[in-house]
Amino acid sequence: MKPLRHFVVRIPKKFKDEIKLSDETTLKLVTKFNEFEHRFNYAEIISCPVNCPLGNCEGGTLYFHHHVVMEQAYDIGEGLYLVNYDPLGGYGNHSIAVEDKDGDITMLGDWCFVLPPDKPEEETSASGIVLSLAKEPELEGELLTLPSDSEWIGAKPGDMVGYTKNSEYEMELKDGTKVYRMRTTELVYVKEEH
Repeated sequence: MKPLRHFVVRIPKKFKDEIKLSDETTLKLVTKFNEFEHRFNYAEIISCPVNCPLGNCEGGTLYFHHHVVMEQAYDIGEGLYLVNYDPLGGYGNHSIAVEDKDGDITMLGDWCFVLPPDKPEEETSASGIVLSLAKEPELEGELLTLPSDSEWIGAKPGDMVGYTKNSEYEMELKDGTKVYRMRTTELVYVKEEH
């Protein structure tokens, strides 16, 4: 049986609530203080929607919007969750990308991944006194991935791109890489090399 407008994923745990210090020592985190940072935003694909552009992607990894683990409506029991998919994108599309078993990522709808800029550091004295505050980083980063039908944007993976303020929602990929997920419409320029 194939769902019509959803991916079905298995999420064993909603939150990353442990830090492993050694084989014998694990710290438990209280996730309610920064729950967005600690929510899982990827899981194993159990079933793909009928209109999935990748055909059969069961067993791969789906990256999804952070609301999926919080909204009771998406929890269908036994660790299974529905994730909205709209091939046209928009706010109803919670399915961001599929990573296949080889590690290749395909963006869904109108989502893209941008690598965050390096964060400037504060200048401190030897005793730890802050001498100058770090400046806000530029609203630009390296474009990591785009949907396949995004030639009209004029950017390609590897380009430095600018984006709108507050579009830079940070999430973590399965391999630990931190990325910003945003819509392609939130990209505002390609930085030209001189």
